[in-house]
Amino acid sequence: MLRLLPDFMRPIFLSSTKILVGLSANSLAVIKQSGVLQKRIIDQQHALLASTNDAQIWQRAINALDSLLATMQVKPNDEIHIVLASNLVRYLALPTQQILMNSSEKLAYSIAAYREVYGSVVDEWKIQLDDAPPHQATIVAAIDKNLLVALTQVSLKYQLKLISISPYLMSAFNFLANQIGKASGYLVIVESERLLLISLHKGQCENLKAFAVDVDWQIELNRLLLREALLQENNYRDVLVYAPAQKNIVLNEVKGWKVKRIDSVRINQRQNSIFTNKTVSKKTIDNPHFSILEASI
Repeated sequence: MLRLLPDFMRPIFLSSTKILVGLSANSLAVIKQSGVLQKRIIDQQHALLASTNDAQIWQRAINALDSLLATMQVKPNDEIHIVLASNLVRYLALPTQQILMNSSEKLAYSIAAYREVYGSVVDEWKIQLDDAPPHQATIVAAIDKNLLVALTQVSLKYQLKLISISPYLMSAFNFLANQIGKASGYLVIVESERLLLISLHKGQCENLKAFAVDVDWQIELNRLLLREALLQENNYRDVLVYAPAQKNIVLNEVKGWKVKRIDSVRINQRQNSIFTNKTVSKKTIDNPHFSILEASI
């Protein structure tokens, strides 16, 4: 399956050592992984960040990343792959177009749509579009240009090869693609501060909405689904929930809906990390601090 969204950087180099970074406005997770065919996690660190009212909500995360890389003995030419949490990304879904539009026209349309909601701050964003065919909705992601510059500078400081900067939505959707299959209904992706509600038609994303949530996200999900039932034009009632940081919670029933957890298909393929109190696998990290990177391992 094609990527839901393109990386903000394109892969150029290949290395046997990878630095995987999960960056959020309120947390940071870093994993050092070696090997190509037989991957092994050789270091993992995380940091929780205090909330801030700064205009650049990502600055604390950048500072923390700089500090962690200094302690993890990264080497020149190690690859670095960065996943951005949804509190650092603004998403947009362009509906199916009645007329054929090329990529430049779609980009102009996207910028205009963002500007209508957010104003002139859009000029400070880097915008990327899903390469969707004309009969499908187009998913768009926008990220602060200064954040991309800061990530590039940190990578250069440690002489790392910056391979990709990707929205979490992209890595999670591609990770779950086989389980989503040709499903029609809703996919819910739960993060620490965001809930993504994605409407699906035969496995393709038709619409996308992001909502701020806290620990009571199931209450918010109930409200959102009841609202969808009133607004939607179809009769879809299947909901797939991906909440990697909360694997052990029981999903509440939602009247009139069939709610089902969707998760890694290889949760039993485990290996011990260098930390005796943590278990890691190629597809699953039990420690919730690293859940944003589950899809990247």
